[in-house]
Amino acid sequence: MNKDLQTFIANHFSVPGRALDLGAGDFHDVNALIELGWKAVGVDKTTGVDLNDLYEDPRMSFNLVYSNFVIHKLLHPEKLVETAYENLDTNGWFFLQTFHKSDTISSSRLDEETIAGRLDSIGFKNSTIEVLNIYDNDPGHGHWHRVLMASAQKVAKECYS
Repeated sequence: MNKDLQTFIANHFSVPGRALDLGAGDFHDVNALIELGWKAVGVDKTTGVDLNDLYEDPRMSFNLVYSNFVIHKLLHPEKLVETAYENLDTNGWFFLQTFHKSDTISSSRLDEETIAGRLDSIGFKNSTIEVLNIYDNDPGHGHWHRVLMASAQKVAKECYS
C-alpha cells in the first residue's frame, strides 16, 4: 500500500471503514485495504469511469476517498475533487497525492495554491497541503520527484468555523 496513505489512515481512522480509490490502477491499495478489514472499491478508465466527469458511486458513501498520482493527468481536475466531496460521508476524509508543477519528470500544472483553491471552492475544511521530495526507487526509475500531498475533510455546515 502507498506508505503515505497508510500513515494517513493510521492517523485518522481507529477502525476500518469504507474507502473509494479514484484512479485505482492495479487496485493494489484497494486490495491492501480490504485485507485490513475495509470495504474498499476502486474506479478508473478500466472500470468504465472517466474521472474528468463527476462520478457518484451507486453502492455506498465513504469515510475515505483517495487518489494517488491521477489528478495531474486529467483535463478537468476539478471534477476529481468534486467527485471526492460528493462521495464522502460527513466528517469523511479526502487524501490526495500528485506531482507538483516543479517536478522535472512529470507534466503537472498543479501547485499548493491550485490544490488549496480547489479544496476550498468545493467546501472542504481542515485541509493540509505539503510538498515532499520523494525518491522513486521502482525498477527502472531511480530519481527524485516533487510531490503534493493534501488532505481535507467534509464537515457538516454547522461545524464550519
